[in-house]
Amino acid sequence: MRSNLKTLLFGVTGAIAIATLPAIAQANPINARITTAFGALEGKMLGLLSGTAAFGQGPGFASQFDATAGGTRDYGFYAGTGRMGFRTQDYNYFGVVGSAAQINGGAGSLGYVGAEAQVHFENLSVDSLIGVQMIDDTGSVMGGATASYYASENARFYAGYRYLRDSHIYAMGMEFKPGTETANGMTMFADLRSEKLENASIMAGVRFSFADAQTLVEESRGTFVNNSYILDALLPD
Repeated sequence: MRSNLKTLLFGVTGAIAIATLPAIAQANPINARITTAFGALEGKMLGLLSGTAAFGQGPGFASQFDATAGGTRDYGFYAGTGRMGFRTQDYNYFGVVGSAAQINGGAGSLGYVGAEAQVHFENLSVDSLIGVQMIDDTGSVMGGATASYYASENARFYAGYRYLRDSHIYAMGMEFKPGTETANGMTMFADLRSEKLENASIMAGVRFSFADAQTLVEESRGTFVNNSYILDALLPD
């Protein structure tokens, strides 16, 4: 299992490195973001730290790599995700994604490869992913969708559904970006994932973006892809 995990991690890393070459050659900016959050999983304290590097901004070719690590008082986890795709002139996104996670607890290891899309309808955005699992339950179908409503250019509310490891997982949360100049790169968020009441995670945290000054709508639609399944993967089978 660990050899499969390493193979997938190296594959994802290699693919995303190759994918970023066109963006670098075109002198596109590298947009970075750091996320830190704390919460609870099955009644135990949970913390995580994530770093994101996105290549390409606005319409055209885009690629992104995310690395995440964290844990509870009983175990730790780490994960890597690579994606590449294309944004249309309307900022709709279509691409491919690969991810691998090692969870040293009851959830075990998880990896997947698939296709994803993000489409927009004024204040509404819909993110979707369909793929197949790797490492554990190899070949099993997985995926999900998230609908986001922007109450303003700096406030987002979302709800979603995931099908992962033959489990039905539900997600909901919100993001808010202060409009002050001093907090321009900071976004606060809260998130809930639940399969059933005893298997739930709740988190709150902040993201610090080092991209150009942007509203939350601009950042979410034109710079970063926010389609992470690591919190869903932490829920036990």
